[in-house]
Amino acid sequence: MQQTFNLYVHYPFCLRRCPYCAFYSTELTESEILRAYPDLIMRELDLRSPDWRGFLLKSIYFGGGTPSLMTAAEVSLIIAAILDRFTPVDNLEVSLEANPGTLSRNSIEDLIKTGINRLSLGLQSLSDERLSFLGRIHNKTEALKALADAKRFSKLKVSVDLMVGTPLEDTGSWDVEIDTLLPYRPDGISFYSLTLEEGTRLASRGQRGELVNLPVDATVDLLLHVAGKLAEAGYHHYEVSNWALPGSECRHNLHYWERGSYLGLGPSAHSFTGSRRSWNAASLQAYRAALEGNRLPPSESEDLNDDEIRMEWVYLKLRQAGGLDLEEYRIKFGDPPPYWQKIFERIGASGLGVYTGRSFKPNDRGLLLADEIALRILG
Repeated sequence: MQQTFNLYVHYPFCLRRCPYCAFYSTELTESEILRAYPDLIMRELDLRSPDWRGFLLKSIYFGGGTPSLMTAAEVSLIIAAILDRFTPVDNLEVSLEANPGTLSRNSIEDLIKTGINRLSLGLQSLSDERLSFLGRIHNKTEALKALADAKRFSKLKVSVDLMVGTPLEDTGSWDVEIDTLLPYRPDGISFYSLTLEEGTRLASRGQRGELVNLPVDATVDLLLHVAGKLAEAGYHHYEVSNWALPGSECRHNLHYWERGSYLGLGPSAHSFTGSRRSWNAASLQAYRAALEGNRLPPSESEDLNDDEIRMEWVYLKLRQAGGLDLEEYRIKFGDPPPYWQKIFERIGASGLGVYTGRSFKPNDRGLLLADEIALRILG
C-alpha cells in the first residue's frame, strides 16, 4: 500500500497575539515580508518535495497565526503549487483555521473556490466577557455570524474551537454557550483546556498571583458536563479534546494521532516520518534569509529509538476513543508487560473505561484523564 502524508502550512501572522497563545506568530504589519510570504512557502516546498516523492497526499492544513488573513488568491496559489508536486488521495481534505473577526460570507465563498473544504473557526467562547478575558478580536455576535455564514455552504465542513478553564465559567455558563452553539450543528467541536504556557502574557499574570485559570479537576468536571450534553446532541467524543458528528472527524488530526507522516512548511513547522521528528526554527527572519539564498531554513531534529516509538504509540492510542488493542500492540512490539493486566483492571474498575482482557477503551472521563492513565501504564 502506498504511503500517505499530511502537509501543514504555517501562517505566522495575526492581527493581535492572544495572551494565552504560545504558538509562533507575529502581529500583522504592512511589510514586504507579508507580501513575500507565499513565495517563501513555495520555495521551501520546492526544496523539500523531492524527499516526499512516492507519497500520496492525504490532507492539507493551513494553521497559524491566523491563516484567514491570507487572500484567497494566496491560498489558491499555495494549494495549486502543492497539487502540482504531489498526487492527492480521493476526497482530499483541505482545512484552514479562521478567526471569526476576519471572515465574511464572501471571503468564505472565495476560500471554498480555492479548494478549502474544512474550516476550523476559533470561536474560543460565546461569552463576550470570556472573549475579552481571552484577548480575542471578535465578540459573540461576530462569532455566531461567521458560524452561520460558514454553515450556508453545504460542501464545507465546519468545526469550532472552544476554550475551557477560565475563572469566569461554571456548568451554568456552559449550558448557555452549548445551547447557543448546537442549533448551528457544527460538524466538529474541539475543547481545549486553558494552560499557562511559559512566556505568555497570561502566564505572567498567573505568576503575579492573579487567578487566570481553573484547577485541573474543576476543568475536567466542566468538560464531563459538556460531554454529556454533546452526546445527547449526537456528537461522538473521539479524542481527548475533540467531538464530531458521525463521519465528520478531522482526518488531518486523525492521521497525526495514528503517527502518520507529515511535512510542515513555514517557521516553527514540524515534520515527521515515523522515527524522525524535525522542526524549522521559530524565526521569520531566519526563514526568509535561508530561502532567499535557495537554502532550507535552519532546523533541528530528533531520532526516536524503538522504546520511544512504542511509548508514543501507546500514549496516542489512550487519547482516542478506540483505545488500546493489545493484539495490535503485540504485532507491533511483542508481548505487552504482564503487569499491564492488573493496571488495566484497576483503571477499568475505577470507572475510566472498559477493559476486556484484549483491549482497553476509555470513556469520557478516561479520555480527559488520558495523561494520567498513560503515566500509570508507561511508568
